[in-house]
Amino acid sequence: MTNRVFKNSLLLLAGMLVLTACAPQRRLPRYEYYDAQNPLKHVAVLPMKNDTTDVDGPNVVRKKMIDALENKSYIVQDVKETDELLRDKMGITLGGQLDMTSAQALGETLGVEGVLYGNLMDFDESTTGVLNVRKVRAKFKLVNTRSSQPLWERGLGIRSETRMAGRTGEVASLVARGSDSREKEVPWVTIESTAVNEKNVGQAFALGLGVKLLTKAIGMHLDRESSELARRVSETLPWGPGPGGRETVAVPSITIPKVRVPEPRPPSFGYLDYGTRDFSALLVSVTVSKSGLETSDMQIPLAKAGDKIRMDMDLSRMSKGSEGMPPALSKITMVHVGGKKMSYTLYPNARKFITHADADDAPTQQEKPLVEKAKVGSEVVNGHSADKYRIKITYKNGTTLEGFQWEARDLGNMTIKSDVQNSEVRTTTELKNIVLKTPAESLFEIPTGYTEAQGILDVMGNAPNR
Repeated sequence: MTNRVFKNSLLLLAGMLVLTACAPQRRLPRYEYYDAQNPLKHVAVLPMKNDTTDVDGPNVVRKKMIDALENKSYIVQDVKETDELLRDKMGITLGGQLDMTSAQALGETLGVEGVLYGNLMDFDESTTGVLNVRKVRAKFKLVNTRSSQPLWERGLGIRSETRMAGRTGEVASLVARGSDSREKEVPWVTIESTAVNEKNVGQAFALGLGVKLLTKAIGMHLDRESSELARRVSETLPWGPGPGGRETVAVPSITIPKVRVPEPRPPSFGYLDYGTRDFSALLVSVTVSKSGLETSDMQIPLAKAGDKIRMDMDLSRMSKGSEGMPPALSKITMVHVGGKKMSYTLYPNARKFITHADADDAPTQQEKPLVEKAKVGSEVVNGHSADKYRIKITYKNGTTLEGFQWEARDLGNMTIKSDVQNSEVRTTTELKNIVLKTPAESLFEIPTGYTEAQGILDVMGNAPNR
């Protein structure tokens, strides 16, 4: 991968950040075209059924579809109001639970004439170097809640790829498409296909992993593909009723928020219970795709003091060929202060930081999954006597992980090792060099000499040379 391609990828990401950060929080639909006879005066976009292993994907695509409906002149119920009514009056928190009720009952509970169902089929990024694919696919159905009849339904997949030039890359792309048994049901549209020389495959692999981790950290993973999916799939959607959707349409005040990015989420290492004791350690995690072609290797210094956690990540050492990571972003420190409901992202190479307030409506951020376990033996792990358990981890969105975990008896049953997998990847994580001592308070504070950045662009544009 040449430096030009790398820079173009960053510019694309930067452009998306600018558009996201500078957009109004809520805008009034323009109503350039509308159908006043459309019976669906007020609609709700329901939580999506999730057939993927990505926890955030359904909310990402759901928000894009809300924008798409508003662009088609529909009055869309506020998503927070929708979720509260579903939870409090019907006990529904997941898209997979919507089959337990009817569209008519949903309409009566939510006070709307139409509901949009969604099924997220794909939301992932596979990175091998030979073929790096980013894809989002979903099916939607807009239903009249009075008649329970669909007004519109359609499914579509959006993918973009970077592949090795020549026959090898072409074959890999064809095989990937041909192995998809659901393409006839919901077809793919490739919006970008870029070929790289064979000698640059390693760099392409590293770039794919780096951009994937970065976009996940700033909450923009697969943003481009999700936006394009919503735009294209809604092209056949009938026009909404426009301003007649309500007796009066309140014009919301439009404010330009301070340019910030969403709170970064720490990388996923399966599931680890750090226990109640203060300590510092080296977290070593290796994730391997089931195909064996994609590997991510991380070694992260970890510090815990009460409800405070710090992780220091060197992305340039994450995998072979990652040297092309921009200096300003190659090292990231994540600090979470639970008592203050506050997090910081530190960028040591730029000597800058971004502050994030924990959202009150984001229960999954610190939420523990359901862990079923059965003891199968005892072993010594990194010098600690540990009980070995067979485990099954179930998250609230229905996704599961299965495997083993080891709990150190002399460390208050802290998870010292985890080896779990799903249908796509296997992740092995260990805590090494554990020191049972409260880390210095200064580790959880913003270092002297750091200045607050207003976003990723600020961090990247003013980083000192190494």
